Amino acid sequence: MSKQQEPLHVPERKIVTPSRRSILNRSVDAALGVSVLGTFSMLAGSAEAAPQQASPSPDKREGIRRIVTGHNARGKSYVVSDTRITDFQVFWTGENPLGPGNPGDSEALMPSTMPRLDPPLGGSSSTYVHFPPHKPDTKPTWHRTMTIDYNILVSGELVLMLEEGEVTLNSPGDVVVQRNTNHAWRNASTTKPVIWVAVLVPISPRKA
Repeated sequence: MSKQQEPLHVPERKIVTPSRRSILNRSVDAALGVSVLGTFSMLAGSAEAAPQQASPSPDKREGIRRIVTGHNARGKSYVVSDTRITDFQVFWTGENPLGPGNPGDSEALMPSTMPRLDPPLGGSSSTYVHFPPHKPDTKPTWHRTMTIDYNILVSGELVLMLEEGEVTLNSPGDVVVQRNTNHAWRNASTTKPVIWVAVLVPISPRKA
């Protein structure tokens, strides 16, 4: 063998097994970064199904638009806040299983109306949603899960319908934090689909 043909040295690769927490963090990061897999047909709505009520207007700072839902004092689902956040942390629950809401909001956990969507406690699910253009005869599918949901818009215009009002997501990266609330979805367009990612995390009961 000549000096010009010396064998190539390949460094040894170490195999690292990621922890469950790091896997979950990467899953959420991938969803927020619009790296998604799979298909899912889903949960339509109509313009007549929810009362028309303006939600709080988001401010104009740079960052991610975050819409947080909750139950008001009457137990009805509504928009708790609609703001832009610049912090790395999108949402956190702390000691409250539902996370922070507005003063006077109900903190009671409501039963799931669609258990097939609820991941088991200790697990989570991430779903890629392709929502077809809206048709006039489409009926809304109202539902609630025992989860904190992170719904991240990829493309299109997605209307979130709540028991007291509705709000439209129209920019990629807009995120809805759904807090165990009754809701439905509607595509605002009659010609273009909506694509978003839904990450569902089961709600852990409050510690005694």
